[in-house]
Amino acid sequence: MAETGSWRTDLRNAIRAEGFRLGFSAVGFAPPRLPGAGERFEEWLAGGNHGTMHWMARDPARRSDAASIRSGNGGSARNTGRTVIACGLNYYAGGPASAPPGGGVISQYARGEDYHRVLDSKLRALAAFAEARAVEAGELPERPPGARRRIPTLVDHGPLLEKAFAERAGLGWVGKHSNVIATRGSSWFFLGEILFPVDLPPDDPHPNHCGTCTRCMAACPTDAIVEPYVVDSRRCISYLTIELRGPIPVEFRRAIGNRIFGCDDCQDVCPWNRFAGKVEEPRLAARPDGLHTETLAALLRLTPEEFRARTRRSAIRRAGYAGFLRNVAVALGNTGGPGAFEALTEALDHPEPLVRSHAAWALSEMDRERAQPLLTARLSGERDSAVRSELSVLITRPSGPAG
Repeated sequence: MAETGSWRTDLRNAIRAEGFRLGFSAVGFAPPRLPGAGERFEEWLAGGNHGTMHWMARDPARRSDAASIRSGNGGSARNTGRTVIACGLNYYAGGPASAPPGGGVISQYARGEDYHRVLDSKLRALAAFAEARAVEAGELPERPPGARRRIPTLVDHGPLLEKAFAERAGLGWVGKHSNVIATRGSSWFFLGEILFPVDLPPDDPHPNHCGTCTRCMAACPTDAIVEPYVVDSRRCISYLTIELRGPIPVEFRRAIGNRIFGCDDCQDVCPWNRFAGKVEEPRLAARPDGLHTETLAALLRLTPEEFRARTRRSAIRRAGYAGFLRNVAVALGNTGGPGAFEALTEALDHPEPLVRSHAAWALSEMDRERAQPLLTARLSGERDSAVRSELSVLITRPSGPAG
């Protein structure tokens, strides 16, 4: 077994070099416990900033302690994370996300293949490389024949404060928009972690270079960055269009504009992102036939089967069929355009109550006088209590824009 710290440094350097060879844009190393980050996270939770993402509040102390996460094969304490290998993968498309005439804006990260699949395949390869090197050096025992991989990899789904660990691993600093800004000058990258069961020297954290800049805060359409480094998810368009399962609060619908999945505004205005390099991983490039190429009217007419087919291996499926069409209806109400009123009228009879209620709001927003008889007729036959409530408010409200 290796006796000197130099071997561990050599292994760390070899893992980083292999990570770059696999296409990662950043690889860093952090200790397994970040108690300060855990305290800040619990304060954020106490403010209710996680909204309906209740899983975040389950055993919050564990999220800052990678050593508490055991390997997938039920291994011993030796197989828990003793070093967090934080990896970044660039996805910048080369310019702000846009939409075709009559279309909706989909966040850059969701235009290609689901990043969970892409990132996890690279993390698994890097974990296998690191494991093999550690076995060669006698730091880990040989894996028994047929045994499962012992080293956990996490991609946005494990109980870990990935931004805090990325910051501690020297990948960059957490900006005022709460995204990690890489030392090479960009926040356009995905994060993934390897919980490595060997002690490796941590990297030095990077200093924060946000200074007095508040461009991200000023650019947020819903004022979701309630103070520097604190985002209230309940106001964030990414949360409202992806994570929220129910109706979008009326007070935020106009601010959503034509965004139908996510929002990049705080990153688009960040001065450091002028140094961003374009994505090199072809699987993350925008699909030529992706939903971002369609008109909103066409998207609102998607059937469940078409939605599943068009979102295969896509992060857009996270919003769900009803949630995605809910977003499309709001965007149509905000932007209008040829065919918008007709598509929304059809959606008043949609099987999903969530779509019907938002289509009603959108019609009233576009042309209240023309929408009134349609909404009144819909109310007489509506059986869903939530939709009936929305229709009643829209029919009886004073003249002027809806909500």
